[in-house]
Amino acid sequence: MEYNHQKKSILNIEKVTIFSYWPIAIIYLLSFGLASFSIKFHPLPDHMSHFMGFLLVLFGFIKLNDVKGFAAGFANYDPIAKNSTSYAKAYPFLEILLGVLFIAQVFVFPATIVTLVIYSVSLYGALKSILNKEELHCVCLGTYFKLPLSKVTIIESSVMIVMCIWMLMMFSSMAMTVTSM
Repeated sequence: MEYNHQKKSILNIEKVTIFSYWPIAIIYLLSFGLASFSIKFHPLPDHMSHFMGFLLVLFGFIKLNDVKGFAAGFANYDPIAKNSTSYAKAYPFLEILLGVLFIAQVFVFPATIVTLVIYSVSLYGALKSILNKEELHCVCLGTYFKLPLSKVTIIESSVMIVMCIWMLMMFSSMAMTVTSM
């Protein structure tokens, strides 16, 4: 019996196509739908913060399935997680907390700043790993889905950063409106 010694990816990911990322698309669609529905019941509706909130809560809950595995995978590319296992293990809970703050419209400005910082650091780490051609798992969906760290990771982090910047611009325009009255 002859064994075929083909070089395989370290990740054990067979063929990755755009359809491999369906769970991320579902989370975005579900978050958009939940945000559209939930703002009807809030006295100060803000679709963007509700959307971000549901994204964070859903992504955080998925990571809770295997916090230890998530932390190990996250430490491979996130600069803060590389230096702090406590941060890596707390990250899913931090995401859920930030999401709840966005949905409840409580401490939205500090939550936006924290979200901007953690996603910017994560984006930097992912870009660095991709540019170094490291073959790593993206753990944005925890350890259940085996997806490579890729352009999708970059896009996902970038979208969160853009939403944070958008919200900060909205805070700035609201503050200017209030001070001009």
